[in-house]
Amino acid sequence: MIGAAVGILIAITVVVALLPSSGFLKNFVQENPQVPGGLKAASTEIKPVIVSINKTSVLSFTNKESIIDTKFDVLNPNGVTVILEAITYDLYENGVLVGHGQIGERLEGALESSNYYTLIEHYTNQLDGKVILENTGNNPELWSALQKNDTKWSIVGQAFYNTNTVLSGQPGSIGFNSTQ
Repeated sequence: MIGAAVGILIAITVVVALLPSSGFLKNFVQENPQVPGGLKAASTEIKPVIVSINKTSVLSFTNKESIIDTKFDVLNPNGVTVILEAITYDLYENGVLVGHGQIGERLEGALESSNYYTLIEHYTNQLDGKVILENTGNNPELWSALQKNDTKWSIVGQAFYNTNTVLSGQPGSIGFNSTQ
């Protein structure tokens, strides 16, 4: 009976020590290129990804609809691979909300989707987001600006990322905005 209680106490102590939030692995695992990726990710403080807008442009234009293309540059400043789950954003033209866009999708639980992006350590990925705008007749100023190619775009969004390794999952999100 006492042996079982001691065994359970040891098992609980090991599990708590290995949890990423405990900080135990951060003190135990030193910076070492020989450390397996899972232990390295669990022992590393994850910095937020850096999202910037490279360019927003009109991809196609008709009197009925327009496709707006936004090129996002996403930098992983970490020494470990990070998974970008999604970028969600609102598209404004001259201060007026005209559309919403999303790249990827938010993951629920384990990695159940293949619609995510692997961000290699210290590398910038370029991702394209497309928003289809329909001409409802409610915003003639927008369609005039699109036709003249005289747009003033602003984008406000959120990027969702995660280490999501076998030993850890350090989810995070970062807001961003850009005016062009």
